[in-house]
Amino acid sequence: MVAFDSFYARPKEIEGSGLIAHSLKTAKGAREIASSIGLGDPAFYAGLLHDVGKLNPYYQELFSSDPSSRENVKIGVDRNYVRAHAIFSALAAYGLSNNEVLTRQGWMQVLFAVSGHHSKLTQFYKSLEYCNKDKRRFDKSFEGVGVNLQRFIQEVSALEDFRGLDWDLCLKRFKRLSKPQNEDGFEAENKVVAPMDFLDFSAVYSALILADRGSFFDWKNPAFNINFDTSVLVKSGYLSALRGAFQEKVLSQNEFEDRLMVLKAPTGIGKTKIFLDIVNRLSQKRVFERVFYFSPLLALTEDFEAKLFGKNEVEAVLKQKDLEKVLIYNHAFVGSLLKKTSGVVSDEEEAGFRKTREYFEVESFNRELIVSTTQRLLMVLYSNEPADKEKLLAFKNSFLIIDEVQTIPKFLLPNLLSLFRVLVDKYNSTILLVSATVPQEVNGLPMLNTPDEVKDNYLRLTSKRIEFKAGFDVSLEVPVLGSDERVLFMVNTRRKACKLYEDISRLKSDVVYLSSGIKKCARKKAVEDLHSSGTATVVSTQVMEAGVDVSFTRMYREVAPLDNIVQAMGRLSREGEVAEPVLTVFDLDDDYRPYSELEMNLSKRLIPQLHSSVDLYERLPEYYRKVSESNKLNSKLADELSSSMKRLEFEDVWAFIKSHVLPVELGDSVFIPDLSEWDEVKSRFLSSGSFDSKGALYKRFSGFMAELPGTVEGLKLMDQFDDDLFNIGVLLPKKECVSKVYDPVIGLDKWVKARE
Repeated sequence: MVAFDSFYARPKEIEGSGLIAHSLKTAKGAREIASSIGLGDPAFYAGLLHDVGKLNPYYQELFSSDPSSRENVKIGVDRNYVRAHAIFSALAAYGLSNNEVLTRQGWMQVLFAVSGHHSKLTQFYKSLEYCNKDKRRFDKSFEGVGVNLQRFIQEVSALEDFRGLDWDLCLKRFKRLSKPQNEDGFEAENKVVAPMDFLDFSAVYSALILADRGSFFDWKNPAFNINFDTSVLVKSGYLSALRGAFQEKVLSQNEFEDRLMVLKAPTGIGKTKIFLDIVNRLSQKRVFERVFYFSPLLALTEDFEAKLFGKNEVEAVLKQKDLEKVLIYNHAFVGSLLKKTSGVVSDEEEAGFRKTREYFEVESFNRELIVSTTQRLLMVLYSNEPADKEKLLAFKNSFLIIDEVQTIPKFLLPNLLSLFRVLVDKYNSTILLVSATVPQEVNGLPMLNTPDEVKDNYLRLTSKRIEFKAGFDVSLEVPVLGSDERVLFMVNTRRKACKLYEDISRLKSDVVYLSSGIKKCARKKAVEDLHSSGTATVVSTQVMEAGVDVSFTRMYREVAPLDNIVQAMGRLSREGEVAEPVLTVFDLDDDYRPYSELEMNLSKRLIPQLHSSVDLYERLPEYYRKVSESNKLNSKLADELSSSMKRLEFEDVWAFIKSHVLPVELGDSVFIPDLSEWDEVKSRFLSSGSFDSKGALYKRFSGFMAELPGTVEGLKLMDQFDDDLFNIGVLLPKKECVSKVYDPVIGLDKWVKARE
């Protein structure tokens, strides 16, 4: 019970604005969140001390002022003090650090979390660089914190939760730190165990962010309680019996007792039904908080979403009552946009925009079923940004499905698997890796039993002939195609797709162009038209590589890693309807992007030796072995990542992942409605009072979404977008600019050339 609370954590008119009360609530929340993974104590003290820095007169003068005069007060405090509190909180925590209540490691976890909770997770001493940016105002703020700290200590000294801390030592140390330096004790010890410690530091940070941002309302972790109706996923057709036999035997021949396991199943055999049936079974035996589905391709997440919701309630995997339990999370959400456009979010903005219950629920992954991308998974694990780390503890007591795991760069897999083992052992997670092809780095994990005889029969009936062409001339290929064929040309980048579309369109009419730059409803209609049309010519990027239930009679695929070729083959004679389907793999140039250079070079050497899909499957083990051996010989990248993790250099880890694992910039997702619906889209977003309402609108209008080949800012398109919606994080071209931004044929890929 707080008897007296004379300092403020938020403006005085906000309920629960007292600094001591807010600190206690955050501390207890953080301890509850992190206690199941053995980090309750450091999380508690991180929460208890995270806002002590708001003793900075900047905040106390501002928050205690009358709202009517606050703008004038702000001018004065901006002139006299620095708008910063995390650094002062961390300095106070450093002053308190001793071995009475926490180990040295625990205190370092507190210091990292506290100093970075409004910026990013980093080495504690690096946060001190802020001190030298504006020495006059910093010194004045530092002096004010010291004065207020003495009064604060008097108020908390009688409270049980603060009593075990050495406040006298804190005051002595704090006064000595008027000009902080990188002294002994400011930097974490190097004797750490990566990746355990890397995730432990991240988890304390995550618990603090969750408890702080969730302290303004009551919330609790979900309890997964969804039963998937997978019967609607049963497909009729020539191969239906084989698919059913494979699926049934996987379920009957496995107990699914392992916490980290691998499902290897051929493309097109119904992996979605299998892993949803596994979820159904395990959720009856284990208590999950959440279930996650991660996939590397936009097409796969869209396909999974389509299966969940169905064309109607009868065809939906989910019951109507469970729809609100699902979060479809992609990079269209407004949190990242707000951060990107305004930099550090102010306390005033936090009190409004970021401190709604709905926003918190979404950004903390607080739903029963979350559908997102593999990129997002890697961001949560490796990023040092608060918005990403806020999601980390959502993985505890949860079931994670990682689809198409072979697409993750092979040199990263050993490190990533070590993080997965921590999630399994310490977070009580269950992780299922899914793939048609299993890299050598994954081979040592428990593999689910699958019926080899059924699989071999399925692969035989869906076999394809493969031919390789080093010099590809589309003018020679198109004229000889049969008039009744359904042909797919697939290339690796949008730039190449635009060029190939132009070349083929000169030779043939009615060519269809598909990429993530085409809005979702148009892609969906194109796929539906392919089902009903006997002939078609499609030019696409990898959006057609997986997760699209459409079959072609002829296919051309630009050189790619062998496992990507396997995925692409799943679109060729999908039901075995063609007597001898042909896949032509062609080489356009020496550009290996967006794939690993090593894997592309190995694939280019092996592909000319392949003559059928049978050959391809037989050569995959050799391919994976050579990739693994080459990565071991050239271990510089893996060593660099491991070294950064051992030194707890969170900034370096994230820079490494962005540079080597996520090399392609995520483009902004924008709304491209028909002009007849433009006004409704704008008015509904403007009138939605909460983030959850906006989330529902994102789902409602998701068919209008398409992805730019970059950011709005980077492409210099800011003046083309509606200002009112941009200010609340929604990207909608101005009504008169829709046709300028979006091409009716190649969509947003018209801006590919703007990036060259």
